[in-house]
Amino acid sequence: MLKGKNIVLGITGSIAAYKAAYLIRALVKKGAEVQVVITPAGKEFITPVTLSALTGKPVISEFFTANDGSWHSHVDLGLWADAMVMAPASASTIAKMANGVADNMLITTYLSSKAKVFIAPAMDLDMFAHPTT
Repeated sequence: MLKGKNIVLGITGSIAAYKAAYLIRALVKKGAEVQVVITPAGKEFITPVTLSALTGKPVISEFFTANDGSWHSHVDLGLWADAMVMAPASASTIAKMANGVADNMLITTYLSSKAKVFIAPAMDLDMFAHPTT
């Protein structure tokens, strides 16, 4: 079912970010190609080195690569994806998704994608239960 599928895994700033490593391992084991796009806050919880080792791909966090200035096309990445998985999805990222606040690579990729999106909310229960969330 996942063999040959292209999945963008969006990782946001949540203590649950460490679980993304397990998710990547499971997706790759099922034959999916996984490209991680991580928010700046997400990098505070899990390192891109760990994620890259699991996917075999460089982790994308910014629009431009710091070393050589090469551009990561959020449009191409969004069109490449057969599915997007936002796991963990912080309250901040869910709010940005709902309101089209395109201020980071993950949200611009999300807004450019035509793929199905799966969201795994990860936040304090009170934040999750709040009507605006």
